[in-house]
Amino acid sequence: MLGSVVLRRRREFAWGRHHAREALVRLGFAPVPILSRADRAPVWPLGAIGSISHSSSDCGAVVGRSSDVLALRLDIEDEEPLGADLLPIICTPAEIELSEWSGSRVGPKLIFIIKEAVYKSYGPATGEFLDFQDVSVRTNDQSGMFEAEIVNSEKPMSFGSRTINGIYLLFEGGILALAARFRGA
Repeated sequence: MLGSVVLRRRREFAWGRHHAREALVRLGFAPVPILSRADRAPVWPLGAIGSISHSSSDCGAVVGRSSDVLALRLDIEDEEPLGADLLPIICTPAEIELSEWSGSRVGPKLIFIIKEAVYKSYGPATGEFLDFQDVSVRTNDQSGMFEAEIVNSEKPMSFGSRTINGIYLLFEGGILALAARFRGA
């Protein structure tokens, strides 16, 4: 059994790197291997910034030019709902009280995925970690956009702001969120 888990993780890793290489080529970068740091994070070629994420059934990558983008992070997860016991850990009291979550299977999971993308974009910029309660998320289901606010005033701003914006997408079997900070924005 463990051998199949290791093989699956290797495939996810390889597919994520494949998607990243393809995205870099589409941006005009020469084909290069995507190497890894000791913590397995990708090492992007000079002039590029990106993110790779995968769930048990999907993987993806996003890249941009570092001359245009300060932070760019992706999170992909399967759509299974979160257990009710996790809601007070992941969601702020205000997020739990929102009436639109009451009938949604993916609402709390969407908040989790958005916060994961936000955390991934925040950490490298600040050298700090965020807890779930440090961030409050607002979504717009019509546009598929979100705004995440760092509500813990003890945490430093990220690139001079307490908000991180992005997009999210529900697709068959999964959910993804992309947090981005563009230069000059």
